[in-house]
Amino acid sequence: MEQPQAGAHMDSLDQILEQIRAAGQVDDAAIAIGETALQLSALDHPGVDLTLYRQHFDQLAADARERLPLLRRGMSENESIARVLADIISTRHGYTGDNDTFDDPQNADLIRVIDRRRGLPVALGIVYLDIAHRLGARAQGLNTPGHFLLSIGEGEHAKIIDPFNGGVALTAEEVRPWPPSASQVTPDYGPVGRREVLLRLLNNIRTRALTSKDMVRVLTIAERMVLISPRQPELWLDLSRANEAVGNLKSAIRAAQSCLSMAGTDQVAGREAIFSLASLRRRLN
Repeated sequence: MEQPQAGAHMDSLDQILEQIRAAGQVDDAAIAIGETALQLSALDHPGVDLTLYRQHFDQLAADARERLPLLRRGMSENESIARVLADIISTRHGYTGDNDTFDDPQNADLIRVIDRRRGLPVALGIVYLDIAHRLGARAQGLNTPGHFLLSIGEGEHAKIIDPFNGGVALTAEEVRPWPPSASQVTPDYGPVGRREVLLRLLNNIRTRALTSKDMVRVLTIAERMVLISPRQPELWLDLSRANEAVGNLKSAIRAAQSCLSMAGTDQVAGREAIFSLASLRRRLN
């Protein structure tokens, strides 16, 4: 899907970066999660035309809107939304989790996820969340460890779905860990915001880069995480450490100073930034 159409308008790298930066400044509920994830992905695909990918999201939403009235006749609102997402995204358009090559970096790259119809739970979850938002549903990611799930609706009537496994609906019992945690009988799997979902996607890429000791890639992803969430001091501290790892000491100092100015000395990140700054200044001098 990456071939640009003749004469199509393509966003420049500067435009994409500015759009991501703008998403980092708005309220969480104002983030268009699918569009922002596409823009983040486009940074790794210089010259790609996003038009076809945007049109694909439009088509998913149009198919869902067409199908939804038929389901609403016999289901609750949350049930019908959950069902139509699975029917359209998984069954009709073929999206599924990549069990065979789970750690393939393509699985966290939304452009390649759309091309391949395969991805990580959080990448597929972004597709589900985007279409749910377009349908006017209250849809959020859940703070489940190790495997991304999302909820449609709120409270006891919410429906929990698993985007990695065809959008299947899960019961509360299926979501709870097994065996149960001795320290926490009912774990808090509360909702996470759109910004946190995007950070979770980026962190998957960052973790793989760390595993392969590709520190230039780690730095690239740290820069993107700060763009999308510029008010989290911990991310500035990560950016400082990533700059230090590749020898960019002046940039590392600036990032650590940003962390300290946000966190102050009352937060752990701020105190760690103080130690980092002292070490960095010694190395620089």
